[in-house]
Amino acid sequence: MQDYILMAQAALEQYDFPGSELDYLGKSGSVTFRVRTLAETPDILLKLHHSEGEPITRDSIESELIWLEALSRDTKLTLPTPVKNREHELVTAITYGTLEHLNVTCCRWVDGDTLDREPSPEEVTQLAQLMSALHQHSKQWEPPAGFVRPVYHRENLLSSLAQLQRQLPAGLLSTEQFNSLESAANSIAEVIEQQPLTRDNYGIIHSDLHESNYVFCDGEPRPIDFSGCGYGFYLFDVAETFLHLSPDNRRTFISAYTRHNELPPEYEHLLESYFIWAILRNFAFLSANPLEHEELSRTIPYVIERFCSKYLNGEPFLLN
Repeated sequence: MQDYILMAQAALEQYDFPGSELDYLGKSGSVTFRVRTLAETPDILLKLHHSEGEPITRDSIESELIWLEALSRDTKLTLPTPVKNREHELVTAITYGTLEHLNVTCCRWVDGDTLDREPSPEEVTQLAQLMSALHQHSKQWEPPAGFVRPVYHRENLLSSLAQLQRQLPAGLLSTEQFNSLESAANSIAEVIEQQPLTRDNYGIIHSDLHESNYVFCDGEPRPIDFSGCGYGFYLFDVAETFLHLSPDNRRTFISAYTRHNELPPEYEHLLESYFIWAILRNFAFLSANPLEHEELSRTIPYVIERFCSKYLNGEPFLLN
């Protein structure tokens, strides 16, 4: 961890943060620190975009921050506002050891607490309004030339399935279990292909707005961690959040969301399709970590029985 601290300290030399102290937060898709500044100055979230996985390009990182800038400017949402370096750049490149171009970003810290329980109906209503605001902005916002973010479409679903297939030799799941997931994925792929890519149903989404990626402060939900944002279906965004809500809260969410967003007649089937897609994406992500395999081996049969089998049989399951 000492190397990461030294990297962060080197990056801070290119910013104007008075009296800054570093608190290490952790490492996932990036290495993160909380930069504690003077009392009258908001703290900063500093990210070292360094991981063992496929590197994220500077253009992609910068595009994430461009959308955050637009959201900060155009909406009333409280979210991580990017901070530029002394050269007025959103992304700072530093050299450390053998790393010649380590990308670093800084955003204003968002105060609030994550929930360690199921949200109340009032909190779910607030969450739906938050997501509605993100989608309403996406529907009217024009990304600038060179804007680059991931695309969540059929290929994303099938790449998750391929990642799970690679785990068959390790015994993470049986061939029969994989076949069940594959059948569901193939059906979902057909649904995806049939959806028009219009402004009303497809645009820039957060894509990962679960209970660890929003905080509440004085009753207000605040979105954080936009590292997965990209082009996708708005209902996929909703389905991802539904992974962590009870059926009652899912219905409450839909009721609040539809006050500002019209849903297609087949929205429940679409949500169920995207719900399983979101689960497969999560399975694929976790399967890359052997420490997650024991839990996954218990969760996969449950998902097949509770969701995939019903989906393939045409039995509703999401709002029951």
